[in-house]
Amino acid sequence: MTIEKKLLLVTFPVDLGNRTNEKRLISIFENYLDLRVHQFIPNQAQRGVPTTKFAYASVIARRFLGSYNLCREVLRAYQEGRKVLFHGISPALFAYPVTRKQSSYIVTDWTKKLYEPFLNASLSPSWLTATHREVMSAQRYVFGLTDAVIEGIHQDYQIPKSKLRKARLPFCPDLDLFIPSPERYDREIRLLFVGGDFQRKGGDVLLRWFKQLDNPNVKLTIVTKQAVESHPNLTVKTSVDYGQTEHINLFGSHDIFVLPTTLEGYPSVIGEAGCAGLAILTTKNALGAPEIIVNGENGYICSSQEDLIQQLEALIQNKPMIESMKRKSRLMMEEKFAEDLVLGDFINCMFGNQA
Repeated sequence: MTIEKKLLLVTFPVDLGNRTNEKRLISIFENYLDLRVHQFIPNQAQRGVPTTKFAYASVIARRFLGSYNLCREVLRAYQEGRKVLFHGISPALFAYPVTRKQSSYIVTDWTKKLYEPFLNASLSPSWLTATHREVMSAQRYVFGLTDAVIEGIHQDYQIPKSKLRKARLPFCPDLDLFIPSPERYDREIRLLFVGGDFQRKGGDVLLRWFKQLDNPNVKLTIVTKQAVESHPNLTVKTSVDYGQTEHINLFGSHDIFVLPTTLEGYPSVIGEAGCAGLAILTTKNALGAPEIIVNGENGYICSSQEDLIQQLEALIQNKPMIESMKRKSRLMMEEKFAEDLVLGDFINCMFGNQA
């Protein structure tokens, strides 16, 4: 007899990336499981990084107040025979007092210590590192969405590999959402950059290069919240919502997605570009890029921003290569992020013993 699979998904929608991945996780689970979703601290008055001690204290206070409702929901889930999947370490931390190891899991693409080697700075004091280690140790498994985060958790938090599992970010909903454009035979090459944090994601580097480019066939679209100076062949969009018609058409109408980032955990926008059938250029500082890009096949993971610009200059001279990379991007996403594969990563670990 098959036992009904029940899951409580605890999300933490503190920024655009988390909110988008929340939608993806819900989409992949809702048709397969008896799913309930609990948002930890939804509709916060202030999003983003707090800039004053008072603001920081206010954020922490809201989280502690929200932990009561969270713990109550988790206990209710256990009583109903549900597994609990925390999207991120933070909500798992605030549910720690009621965690049951055999029924609790974390999925994450980021930790506090992940960026420390790149920034040459300490982002997680020893007490916080120890706290996060204890929280992760209290779970049945921790799912990492990239090899980089799995290795980081193992090395930085001394979590044994036996407690770590690889999972795929559910890009399968995006495979239905984005429709690749037909192959074009004109000479125009359309570049796309998406990033609210313009400088950190390298938008300034790309824009500086584009302004010096003497090629009327190359068009650039920038999606960002930052003010960008106008320029011929440049289109700037300041607000594009995930999943809306404009968002879908934007990806489908371009050729190369360019992200010269200085630091990213798992830039899911790269996966969106792959689903839409774009060639993709980014840097090795996009730590999740190897999950999407195979060098020379559907794009390039470059050693630096300078290397990326050189690769971009060569690629825009080779339209047949661009079209080949676009086809391979879509094909690779279909093969690697098919629904049954994504579901299998989670379901086999969480419900594998049910029969």
